Amino acid sequence: MKVARGAGSGWLVATAAACLLLPGFVLGHAGDIRAEEDHFHADTDDDRDRIRESVEKGEIKSLADLRRIVLARVNGKIVSTEIDRKGKSLIYEFRVLSTEGRLVEVEVDAASGLIREIENQE
Repeated sequence: MKVARGAGSGWLVATAAACLLLPGFVLGHAGDIRAEEDHFHADTDDDRDRIRESVEKGEIKSLADLRRIVLARVNGKIVSTEIDRKGKSLIYEFRVLSTEGRLVEVEVDAASGLIREIENQE
């Protein structure tokens, strides 16, 4: 499979990642979701559709928006993203390889975009 690179391709990658990472959480439905230690993965097209609809309705921020928020606080490259549910909140966990070579973990609330915690920044 050939992947487009250049202007605009970041949006496509971020949108695809959001569709794969956020299943079932927004509507509190875990129907066809597989859970592993509080990390959840989309298993069906319906799950991805629910996430896309939630982003379109403004119930949660897009992965692209949250990535920008994280990179505004931590200089580096995002190397992984996971989703956790903490109470009723959906939390993104970003791992950023900082320009200083540290692996920094950043927790961001999916609905508000507020950074909840930064670990190993200094």
